[in-house]
Amino acid sequence: MEKKEVQDLVIETIKEFVDNNGIETEEVTVTQRLIGRSGIFDSIGLVNFLVDLEEVLEEKYDRVFSLSSERAMSRSTSPFSNVEELTKFILELDDEE
Repeated sequence: MEKKEVQDLVIETIKEFVDNNGIETEEVTVTQRLIGRSGIFDSIGLVNFLVDLEEVLEEKYDRVFSLSSERAMSRSTSPFSNVEELTKFILELDDEE
């Protein structure tokens, strides 16, 4: 997996999710906050987005990704803070495969 490819996939999945769910946001960038103040998602929205992203990743890479695991939730730096951190987390999961 290449970082740019995963990052683009995350951004594209966010764009589709916000369009399909009527969420208003500015242009989605790598530094765009996903959750928290000025974030795109509330907690339920984040969970639903992660389910969609897991499906997209599974289709593209033919393997299962568990993005909302206890491991993800207990990190000191949340992998859900922005697109950059989420991309790093996906790449870490891939390296462990």
